[in-house]
Amino acid sequence: MALRVPADLAAFRSGANGYLARAPKPEILTVENLEIAGPGGPLPLKLYRSTGDADTAIVVFLHGGAFVFGDLDTHDALCRRLALSTGLTVVSVDYRLAPEHPYPAGLDDALAAVRWVRSNFPGTPLGLAGDSAGAWLAIATALRCAGEHPPIAGLGLLYPAIDARCDSASQMAFGRDHMLTRDFMAWAWSVFASESMPDLTKVDLSGLPPSVVITAGFDPLRDEGQGLIDRARAAGVQVVGHHYPDMIHGFAGLPQGSKRGDEALDRLSEGLVSALT
Repeated sequence: MALRVPADLAAFRSGANGYLARAPKPEILTVENLEIAGPGGPLPLKLYRSTGDADTAIVVFLHGGAFVFGDLDTHDALCRRLALSTGLTVVSVDYRLAPEHPYPAGLDDALAAVRWVRSNFPGTPLGLAGDSAGAWLAIATALRCAGEHPPIAGLGLLYPAIDARCDSASQMAFGRDHMLTRDFMAWAWSVFASESMPDLTKVDLSGLPPSVVITAGFDPLRDEGQGLIDRARAAGVQVVGHHYPDMIHGFAGLPQGSKRGDEALDRLSEGLVSALT
């Protein structure tokens, strides 16, 4: 499914969302649909538990989709797998999308979800996770929450989108014919970004919690993720990186599944559990 600049955004979203939502959904103890008051109106959430222990640490999950597509259904299977793999509670956020809702709408919704978790589960260890654009939102949320109590205790990132310039060597090498295209990503950044948005290639990352980052070899975003690892470590952040040189962008959540995708999610889960428990 090559991604290109969509001529009909509604049709594109329907196709892309439908494709991702076909991923097999493993059975899990609890899946609860919730709705909270968000900064732009009602904000849908979905809560996952794989055990009967309501006191587990909580991971707020922010889905990918280049800031312009994706929803609770597209990442339902991935969140179920994450809850099963970690044994933790996962709360997925249906944040507002660009171009209708550019920055900071998605970040504001992520922050609202974090504050809801803190209010409703006081004292519970809290982490953030996300894939691609959702990983950008997870990082930005963690930085915004630095110094708050309780702190964000861990960060799990799958092939993060970091650089709106889309000019890295991996963008040039793999920006066509490898699932995610450079043209599409550049367009998505253009309808999401604003001058007030933090540039994650330049900001101080020292406020980030212990993090685990998954990158893929044939991903246009590969160099962005690896650059984030290097910069975060240089800033004193404890970072575990796992690189999958034979994989493409999005491989851990593709509907057809793979052993490598399962392995990557297990590594992500290990990092989150280590940070949160």
